Amino acid sequence: MKNLLSKIRVTVLFTILAIMLLLGIILLYIQFENTKKSIVDTNLGSQLDYTQNITNKLSSSIVKYIKNGNLYDILKNNKSLQKSLEEHLNMFITKRYRYVYVVDKESANSEQFRILLDGTSNIDDKSEFAELFTPINIKIWDKAYKGINTEFFKHKDGMNLWMTFLNPIVLNGKTQALIVIDFALEDHNNIVHELHELDENFESMLIFFIVIFFLLLWFSYFDLKREKEKERIQNELKKLNHELEYRIENELKKSRKKDQQIIQQSRLAQMGEMISMIAHQWRQPLAAISSSSGAISLKARLNKLDKEKAIELSSKISNYSQHLSSTIDDFREFFKPNKQKTQTSYNEIIKSVLNIVEAAIENKNIKIYQELSCDYRFESYPNELKQVVLNLIKNSEDILIDKEIQNGYIKISTYETDDNIILEVSDNGGGIKNDIIDNIFDPYFSTKTQKDGTGLGLYMSKTIIEDHCKGKLTVYNNQDGAVFSIILKKEDKV
Repeated sequence: MKNLLSKIRVTVLFTILAIMLLLGIILLYIQFENTKKSIVDTNLGSQLDYTQNITNKLSSSIVKYIKNGNLYDILKNNKSLQKSLEEHLNMFITKRYRYVYVVDKESANSEQFRILLDGTSNIDDKSEFAELFTPINIKIWDKAYKGINTEFFKHKDGMNLWMTFLNPIVLNGKTQALIVIDFALEDHNNIVHELHELDENFESMLIFFIVIFFLLLWFSYFDLKREKEKERIQNELKKLNHELEYRIENELKKSRKKDQQIIQQSRLAQMGEMISMIAHQWRQPLAAISSSSGAISLKARLNKLDKEKAIELSSKISNYSQHLSSTIDDFREFFKPNKQKTQTSYNEIIKSVLNIVEAAIENKNIKIYQELSCDYRFESYPNELKQVVLNLIKNSEDILIDKEIQNGYIKISTYETDDNIILEVSDNGGGIKNDIIDNIFDPYFSTKTQKDGTGLGLYMSKTIIEDHCKGKLTVYNNQDGAVFSIILKKEDKV
């Protein structure tokens, strides 16, 4: 008993010491993080303040030449003033301050800026007066030009990090032009790098003491409670052995139910997109109906509505109305739940999907090509297959829009082999990076995090094809982009 009490005292003492050391390191680390942030912010702030001071002086020296006129017109008609001001700008160019410009816009709605003053002394590098250009981070440039406050942003040029500083030249409460200065953040980066290395040392110390702390806790707990834990584990094992079969079956049911819920959620998400597509398809027929009815009304008022014209216009209205009704039928059919397998073919599935999405996609200047060489009929779940095909097409559309691909296209191909029927959806979006291509079917893995991607689309598509339809869903890259393949066995032929 005395040995046990002695062991408890020693263990508690070591635990208290470990806790005190751990808390000390944590407090020191928190203090260091706050100090590090303060140093980084102060260093960057001092550089911004210095740049602000420079641009304010430049702005003041330029404003006195504007008065109530326009800087562009003044400089255009006074080359000596232009040269004098550019020499003044050149005085501020150093190793750290690379470029000093004064720019404006021909009109507020223009997407390009024009250079009014260039402080560069090298003739080969110097920009022409009123030379147009489209800057990077155009939104920040527009914000600075339309407001009266300074704006700045970081960007990389090779291995170097630069800060672009935009200071409006304001006259009578309105921005006349922007003073643009690029300055290097090399000193700032060096400070951040050194602090980061020190931060890593602190983190290593913190991890070391955390490990010691938990080792002591584990030793104390294991040494004093070993027998009780052993008995508890044995009882748990017996209980688990009796309940294992029930739990496995229950988990499988939950998993299947969860998959169905996620499929339904995915369908609801697609439904929102498809409603937008249907609205796009309805615009032209509705406009035509409105035009035809207006023509009938006008001719009737002018007593020029003859029988043949009335029949012609009413026939057009009827045809447009049937088209609207057909679109609704396609939409309703797409979301009917499939509880039993039915006869279908790749051609029917593709046609049904394209009836809904083709117009909206081609309206975004994306071509859809079809190479359909398989009319094989089989039994499956058509609406679930449509959901997969729609998801693959929408993924291709998203990548083409995100990357702003010129002459973008989506190609849908079908063909058959001796044993399989294959549907492929490909595009010229550049493909999937090799370091993530093996993960894109994983649940919650998404390349669209900036666009609220859930990472469930391809996961559920793979679940539908491989678990429900007993096929395979694969992906690979060709020379233009990604190719998704739906592969079904021929044994399900009707």
